[in-house]
Amino acid sequence: MDFASISFSHVYRPAKSDMTDRKRPPIPLSSKSRLSVVLTIGILLTMANCYWMVLAEAMFRTIHMTVQSIAMNAIFFLFFLNLINMVLKRFTPRTVLNKSDLLLIYAMVCMGSTVSGHGFMQLLIAIMTYVHWFASPENDWANLIWPHLPPWMTVADKAILADHYQGESSFYSEANLQAWMVPTLAWSVFIFVLILVMLMINVLMRRQWVESEKLTYPIIQLPLRMVDNPAGLYSHRLLWVGFAIAGGLDILNELHHLYPVIPGINLKLHDLSRYFTEHPWSGVGWFPISFYPFVIGLGFLIPLDLLFSCWFFHLLWKVQRVIIFGFSLSARGGGYAGYQSMIEQSTGGYLSLCLIALWVSRRHIFTVLKSALSSEQLDQSQEPISHRTALFWFLLGFLFLIGFSTAAGMSVWLAVVFFVIYTMISVAVTRMRVEMGTPVHDIHYGGPDLLIPPMVGTRQLGARNLTILGMYSWFNRTRYSDAMPHQLEGFKMAERTNTNNRRLLLVIVFAIFISILATFWAFLHSSYQIGMLNSHMTWPGRQGMERLQKWLTQPLAPSAATPISVSTGVISTIFLALMRMRFLWWPFHPAGYAVSNSWGMAISWFPLFIAWVIKGLVLRHGGFRQYQKLVPLFMGLMLGEFMVGGFLCAFGTITGKTVYSFWPY
Repeated sequence: MDFASISFSHVYRPAKSDMTDRKRPPIPLSSKSRLSVVLTIGILLTMANCYWMVLAEAMFRTIHMTVQSIAMNAIFFLFFLNLINMVLKRFTPRTVLNKSDLLLIYAMVCMGSTVSGHGFMQLLIAIMTYVHWFASPENDWANLIWPHLPPWMTVADKAILADHYQGESSFYSEANLQAWMVPTLAWSVFIFVLILVMLMINVLMRRQWVESEKLTYPIIQLPLRMVDNPAGLYSHRLLWVGFAIAGGLDILNELHHLYPVIPGINLKLHDLSRYFTEHPWSGVGWFPISFYPFVIGLGFLIPLDLLFSCWFFHLLWKVQRVIIFGFSLSARGGGYAGYQSMIEQSTGGYLSLCLIALWVSRRHIFTVLKSALSSEQLDQSQEPISHRTALFWFLLGFLFLIGFSTAAGMSVWLAVVFFVIYTMISVAVTRMRVEMGTPVHDIHYGGPDLLIPPMVGTRQLGARNLTILGMYSWFNRTRYSDAMPHQLEGFKMAERTNTNNRRLLLVIVFAIFISILATFWAFLHSSYQIGMLNSHMTWPGRQGMERLQKWLTQPLAPSAATPISVSTGVISTIFLALMRMRFLWWPFHPAGYAVSNSWGMAISWFPLFIAWVIKGLVLRHGGFRQYQKLVPLFMGLMLGEFMVGGFLCAFGTITGKTVYSFWPY
């Protein structure tokens, strides 16, 4: 061997320490550094999400992303985080987001979606100014309503509101900032405490609803796989078949929207009521069928008996509508959600579901109260915070809501009754959703703001109470954007991914705070540029204030109709629950009765029927193993529609152009 070869091998031979370093896995980020990265990404995505929601739903009405149970926009962001993770895993493995990181970010975006959603803060900002801008000598709101409105709840200066409604201006002038500061801060604290109270209930009930009861949590099945094992999910060929079907239909319909010569496939809202024109069948009302692929996909994950109850009871409500109309039993209501008596029956169903859930959990509740109020402490190492702390914040938050309402002018007794009913409905929606997984769980016009006046009588309540009930209509009109179900689903995903519950709790609280401020900023920044008159968000104020005007000018006497309707719903739901517990063959689920008389079920009952037929056939002829094999196909239907639809929505939001909207109109 010559000198050159010896020298060459000596210079380039790797040292043993170098070889050891190459085999050593990359040093992961420290816990604090990782949390900082997660919070940074979460804050940026949450703020961007709130801005997107405001533009897409309120200003341009590109698509309604938050009127469904599953946060489609959160899935959209989570998919791209998965793609980024794949790249990072190849080049910088130490920076890859693990499943706990992904869950925390997903939970933050979900909180942003509920806060900024179409059923929550968008309605608040619309109603805060309506009564002052649209007051006129004809409606006499200046005398009827203005004297009963606290100045810290609204913006009254018409000079300030002119730019807000007409646009082509800037929110950032000193006068605008001063005018909006006090009502924005007041409502921000109210919203934060309202959602915090719901969070504390989830903390107190977490062990029972997450660990003890075998609930199915259909809504989290897709995001859980994207968080826990994305590589396994994306390796399924059937996933991409479903993705191609749903995404391909959306692309085809977008091309049809751009170039009408290209044929499209209408998947949305074929109204069957035009075939029912004779008395009494015309009483069936709005009767759409649709073929939303993502609803079919989600329905395949819902238990079979719950699927059956959804469409069966929806048709049964239609029969009730025909009977009510045919025999002229009610002149109240009559819109797409049904006659008012039917809405009140549904509300009674929700109240019963809450009572049933609390009764089933009575031992857990007793144990929690005992550990919170006595010196005897149970093992709470897996809890986000101690039961005593959670109970303290729940009671303090509830007292604040009562105090806020009484400071605004509401009677103490009315405030207590109002928030007890609101909390019961929230618990029912949450408990029903984690078991049932319905695509939409709205209760149009069934909240305590509309339940109490006909029971008590508007004259007995008085103008000030009625005014605050009118101002509270924004978070009671529907229950699209309830934060409580998303919170509980986050705790379930944390249990499945071994994520620290305390860290998840802190991230959720932080996300609520960020989302409130981001939504106020996004809405006001946009409204002063675009103008409320050019947006799609003047109707919430009109509905609330015109209803209030009617209460004040045409007083209602106490009526027995509302208590009877609510009691009918309560008794019917309890009967269905008792039959279900007594007889295993009983096919009717009480939650299906409560949720099926709604706008949401009207537009999704037929896709759920399709899912029920498919799932029933698969289980009957292929068994549970075949069902599990087909789950990725139906998840692909959801993912394909969310990704293609989300991309079209983002494009339409950025460019201001109309695009094909896969949901709901």
